[in-house]
Amino acid sequence: MKLLLSVPIALFLLGGGVCIQASVIPYSDPSGQGTQGFGGNLALTFDVLSPITITALGVYNSSGSGTIAGRIQVVIYNTVSNAAVTPVVTFSGAYTPQALGFDVFQLITPVVLGPGSYEVDAVGFSVADDNGNLNTGSTTGPALNNDAGQLTFTGAAYDGSPTLDEPKTCPGCQALPAQMRQFDAGTFEINGTQAPEPSTLGLLVCGFAGMTAILRRMGASKRSQRI
Repeated sequence: MKLLLSVPIALFLLGGGVCIQASVIPYSDPSGQGTQGFGGNLALTFDVLSPITITALGVYNSSGSGTIAGRIQVVIYNTVSNAAVTPVVTFSGAYTPQALGFDVFQLITPVVLGPGSYEVDAVGFSVADDNGNLNTGSTTGPALNNDAGQLTFTGAAYDGSPTLDEPKTCPGCQALPAQMRQFDAGTFEINGTQAPEPSTLGLLVCGFAGMTAILRRMGASKRSQRI
């Protein structure tokens, strides 16, 4: 009996340990959005509803080549405390394009963002490294992914400072909800919500089905011995 019980338990533990944790990019930039070389701060604002873990910061790469010709910096601010909550990441040189093929990323030491209001801010775009802006001809702005409701998108902000400084307002920007996609600029990557792999679910089903069949055979064998 111990052996019989150990089989499904082992399968269950195996299945429980095999989970996928897909990476999610809240702002993924498509092709054809580069319409401006703005040297000031460009930010997209969002609220975190349930804790998320930031694993990488990224920036829009209008050429899709993976090369940042100049020097672009990206950081995430808490817009209530006005403090940077991630390291400042500087992009310059060659990277591997990711997401829709027009963002590049650098890993950071994972940072957990609790519920609150934040912005991802980027500075340093130029004629060599275009940003996107719905006001200057970008067609869609970034594609949005709220990681099954972990966060919501609230708008955008900008200013003309050439250094990172947490812009607060977005004068002349699109009205909401379009403003949530106003700029192709900074982005980030998070650990998405976990879900069992389909193959794991199959293992569990097969394991319990097998246990049921074995127990039935045992019962039939005992009944035949009594007869």
